[in-house]
Amino acid sequence: MGDHDLREIEGEVAQIRKLTALDFQMTAVKVDDWNLDLSPWKAPAVFGNEDFGEGAASLLEEILRLCSDESKTYYLGGYSLAGLFSLWASYQTDRFAGVAAASPCGVVPRVSALYERARESESGSLLKPGGQRGKDEKSCYGYCR
Repeated sequence: MGDHDLREIEGEVAQIRKLTALDFQMTAVKVDDWNLDLSPWKAPAVFGNEDFGEGAASLLEEILRLCSDESKTYYLGGYSLAGLFSLWASYQTDRFAGVAAASPCGVVPRVSALYERARESESGSLLKPGGQRGKDEKSCYGYCR
């Protein structure tokens, strides 16, 4: 997430506030290296020459520290590679009451196993890869109330 994302996030918060009377807080977690920080496992580069790392576990630890208040309900969401991170994180912890994996990046090898697992989940939600990553997709969003 860069400073250029703040305006967009403020707009998202304003739209959510219009849709609910519940008090909530939205936290955007900055990632320094998109391919490293959001990737659950190592994989060769798909776009350009930057390989995917395996920094997702460290990022999840950081997010779980931010979501440590047991009196609150937490939700996690992201799009593209952050969507893949969110989907993967949902199978690593039960801390989140819900997860939004918007257009989770399906170009990373081994991701099909996560989609298959999601299809078989209790929610019955069918998650499919979609879309292409944009140049500014470097944010992972977390919601709590």
